[in-house]
Amino acid sequence: MSSRKYWVNLIISLLGIGIIFLYYICGESCSYLRGSIFSIDLKYIGLLYIGLLIIFNLMRRSTILLILLSFGLGSEIYLLFFQIKNEIICYYCISFGAVILTLFLLNFDMSKKVFIGISLIFGFIFFSIFLKSSITPLYAEEVLIPSFGGGKTIVRLYTDYFCGPCSKLEPKLKPLIVDLIKNGKINITFVDTPIHTYSSLYARYFLYILNEKKEFEHAIKARDALFEAAKNNIKKKELIEDFLKKKNIKFRPFNVSPTFTILNGYFKEDKINATPTCVIFNGERKSYTGYADIIKALQGIK
Repeated sequence: MSSRKYWVNLIISLLGIGIIFLYYICGESCSYLRGSIFSIDLKYIGLLYIGLLIIFNLMRRSTILLILLSFGLGSEIYLLFFQIKNEIICYYCISFGAVILTLFLLNFDMSKKVFIGISLIFGFIFFSIFLKSSITPLYAEEVLIPSFGGGKTIVRLYTDYFCGPCSKLEPKLKPLIVDLIKNGKINITFVDTPIHTYSSLYARYFLYILNEKKEFEHAIKARDALFEAAKNNIKKKELIEDFLKKKNIKFRPFNVSPTFTILNGYFKEDKINATPTCVIFNGERKSYTGYADIIKALQGIK
């Protein structure tokens, strides 16, 4: 293996790792297409595969490297066929496949065509047998709006878990809202407002919790827990998950993008620029900001 090919192989392989990490960070863009081999998510298999390519490239074992690339190309051909058949395209998968194809062409050796052919066919057959996939088109996913109650008066409550006044308002607000819901007075939508840096992350987990169980009491419990987590200055995904597990609050991730799109529309419609804010629709739209005004307005409904 020439020195130039050695370094090009390494650089392109690192690009493949970058694509996988980008998929991991922004995975919701493709969350409707999922796959695993032996219960191991494809993104982890992809990392292992690229790791093996890098190792054998560093060892300059060109034959083994070419066999792995042929196997990978066969797998990618099957994945492409699978996406076309189901009319679902994952651009991360296509990008990763392009990396494998580029490496294959760069390292192609006609004298090893038998190894190439066998490995390519084996990769295709292996994935066709062992790939466990699930497809949920984006348009088929439920748009989960955190609304509760069957009352005629529509209420939208805009709060932020890292907002001091919101945190102080919540204990006084909770029994009032519970009573209004119980007596069929309102339909309330909890709109997490991303004013602080980590608010969007918390908003995401609130929806994840409701995706596990969309009940009013569960939503109240979730809000209490997330306000407590914010008060404890928990700002990492893993720590939030640990905190929720200790609280015995289950959550189920899903694609929240359609929900966020609708909630963003609420922000614009209600012209929200501060928290806490409560917007009440009862014949006409009225907006209330601040602790005292919000409590008074909700007591007026009661």
